[in-house]
Amino acid sequence: MNRTILFYDEGFRNLDFGGGHPMKGDRYQKALAEFKNMGILDRIDLRKPDLISDDILAMFHTGEYINLVKEISEQGEGTLGPDTPGFKGVYDAALLSVSASVKAADSLLEDEADISINISGGWHHAFENKGRGFCIFNDIAVTANYLLTKGINKIMVIDYDAHHGDGTQRAFYNNSKVYTVSLHQNPQTFYPFMTGYKDETGEGEGQGFNSNFPLSSYCRDDEFIQNFNEVEKIVSDFKPQFIIIQMGVDGSKECFISNMELSPAVYDFASGEIMGLKGKLGFKLLALGGGGFVHPALGRNWGVQIENFIGG
Repeated sequence: MNRTILFYDEGFRNLDFGGGHPMKGDRYQKALAEFKNMGILDRIDLRKPDLISDDILAMFHTGEYINLVKEISEQGEGTLGPDTPGFKGVYDAALLSVSASVKAADSLLEDEADISINISGGWHHAFENKGRGFCIFNDIAVTANYLLTKGINKIMVIDYDAHHGDGTQRAFYNNSKVYTVSLHQNPQTFYPFMTGYKDETGEGEGQGFNSNFPLSSYCRDDEFIQNFNEVEKIVSDFKPQFIIIQMGVDGSKECFISNMELSPAVYDFASGEIMGLKGKLGFKLLALGGGGFVHPALGRNWGVQIENFIGG
């Protein structure tokens, strides 16, 4: 059985955009209840994250944007960016989420775990200077930049949320040390619309270190699996020291956010294949929650993946 840590804090519930918005603070508590039903909590180490400093946030985000989030957090109103409303306490809620990802990475660097998980992570749309698509701070970009400062020079991000990970792609598009991979619903029919196409392969030093797999609008299991088989070759060729996965499940047929029609078998397959590659290549693995807004499917589809991370 793999040493697995799940970073969790009751404060995750404060990441709630209010009435009528799909991002509800109870999603984490409900997911945790499903993990308990599945017997997962008996096999993992549940930890509360310590808070990081603004200096670590600033490894990706601009000082002006960090200050804007603080101001809106104090005032209790304002907009952080498209589809990302501000609210009282938003800075503290978003900081806690990013802190859990960074501290999960620390637990791997310090060899306290084989796999670490933050289900309140995976905010892949946020840019360095604004929030976007429900995402306030981009914990993936912050954590990857943090790892670079720790001497990890081959990082791969694998994102199979229904949406293209545009903020993460943007963060590392000119960087050969962070290879970004995204499988997502065809952006011609789905947010973020402007990016996520096959011909986006990186620029400058990052040329050849970005791969997108746009899937058909009503993608089913066989199409996803066929494309994911190509990802396995990319991983084997790149030989990362560290993989960050965004294991969003809003492509599941239960979720109303996308048109994709994926079953739990896909999430079982993807996570199982990643664990197989981990056994061969020996990389460290950080798993971040990403999207999913229907219960109990959210917890079950995350849970299927966590069971593979724990192993037998």
